[in-house]
Amino acid sequence: MEILLDNVIPENQGRTFTTNASEHKDIIKVKQAVMAVEGVESIVFKDVVFPKQFRVEVSKMIEVRFIEEAVNDIGFNARPRDFFSF
Repeated sequence: MEILLDNVIPENQGRTFTTNASEHKDIIKVKQAVMAVEGVESIVFKDVVFPKQFRVEVSKMIEVRFIEEAVNDIGFNARPRDFFSF
């Protein structure tokens, strides 16, 4: 298990994910689902990009799979952006 790749780590920048949720009502559902994960402090959407992106900030280390599962459970996808993508 890679600590940096498999987890969201408490820090100033958080971790960015992409999602296939596109409508405003769907984005609200994604926000609510992610905020329900224990340890998530905030979520900020960047909806001027495609695909939609959101940044998650946490108070404790959380496995990426918990964020992915929370979004998958409501019918959408969430994938972490690679640290080294340009």
